[in-house]
Amino acid sequence: MGSNNNEQNNNSLLSKLNEFFKSQLSDATGKLVEVADQFSLASAIENISSKTREAISELKDLDTILRDISKTNSQFSKSDLEKIGNASFDIASKYGKTATDYLSNVQDAVHAGYKNVEEIAELSLAIQNAGNITSELANQYITATDKAFEMDGSIKGLSTSLDGATNIANNHLIDMSELAEAMSIVSSQAANSGLEVDETTAAIATMLSVTKQSGSEMAKAFQGILMNMQQVTGEVNDGGAAIDTKSLEKYKKACEELGVSLTTIKGGMVSLKDPMQIIGELSNTYTALDDSDAKRTNLLSAVGGGDRATALNAILENYDLYEKMFQEYKDGLGSMDEAANITAYSWEGSLNRISNTWTDTVENIANSDAIITLLNGFNGVLSVINNVTNALGSLGTIGVGAGIFASFKNIGKRCMSVQISKIVLLF
Repeated sequence: MGSNNNEQNNNSLLSKLNEFFKSQLSDATGKLVEVADQFSLASAIENISSKTREAISELKDLDTILRDISKTNSQFSKSDLEKIGNASFDIASKYGKTATDYLSNVQDAVHAGYKNVEEIAELSLAIQNAGNITSELANQYITATDKAFEMDGSIKGLSTSLDGATNIANNHLIDMSELAEAMSIVSSQAANSGLEVDETTAAIATMLSVTKQSGSEMAKAFQGILMNMQQVTGEVNDGGAAIDTKSLEKYKKACEELGVSLTTIKGGMVSLKDPMQIIGELSNTYTALDDSDAKRTNLLSAVGGGDRATALNAILENYDLYEKMFQEYKDGLGSMDEAANITAYSWEGSLNRISNTWTDTVENIANSDAIITLLNGFNGVLSVINNVTNALGSLGTIGVGAGIFASFKNIGKRCMSVQISKIVLLF
């Protein structure tokens, strides 16, 4: 009988202990979850704060650019600048770029003397995306092409040129940065020699595709070739022979040995032929000869040797490729935008769009009375976080605690409760 009473007392004691531990662990669980919530909130606040600082920094950069534009061209009124600034977020997002990227291009267009600066800047973003080229190179390419071929800032003309170049580059795996660099260098000489932009683009692209040399090397080489064809003396920094009266005469005779004259009769007047006409005529005779024929060797030597010889040989032996690229240039409508969209919707482009939206939002808040309410709200929340962190002690404790609380949060409140209930049952 006494034994039964003892057993009942023991069971009662165990039952009370079990209830005690359940109660204590339940309270502890609640406190842990509460603190974990506070850390989660602190993390969110810190993230928002960090992104806000980044947005404000970018807004300062945008303001600096707009100030420079105003100083460079006083024709832009305050409302004009506000319009450009407000539009920068949407236009930049279209191409997966930041507003700063776009306004920097507007700034460059202003410095280059353009009137339609917003359209030029957007065109620059498009070719940057399409060809994966830098802003600086894109702007050089656009400006050089525009001025050399007297497009007068025509967006239609420039877009057609960039479409054609993009189509050629994509079809033949040509690095667009090399093609852009080459066009930036050779456009002026090509235009002065009577070439059109489509002829120049196809010719340079042919040389790049065949030789696999850099845009700079092939551009300078092509300059030397054109000077020989147009019988113009001068220096070319391409490592080839100097172009003087004697060398020009030598080149003229080498062409005549192949049955090609540099001149023609128009209206009773002697005039120079179009360079691509000369190249086409030379190609027919040149490719019909054996590789070791002296006439071939003489022509390459007469042009100045070095990269000029390499470039001239490439286009003479691949004139059919030049003609193919010339047609691809004509068929390139829309190629740039199509290629640009691929980059615009990449991972980086998508993140930039989010950044633009946030920066634009911060600007809207900063320009309204709501900023005061927002800051006061942040201050109140941060005060709560401050009280919690003070209670936890040292930074080391906070660091370890944060990891533990994060683990609890990942498991989830319900899962944590289930695990603790299982532990309690052991008692």
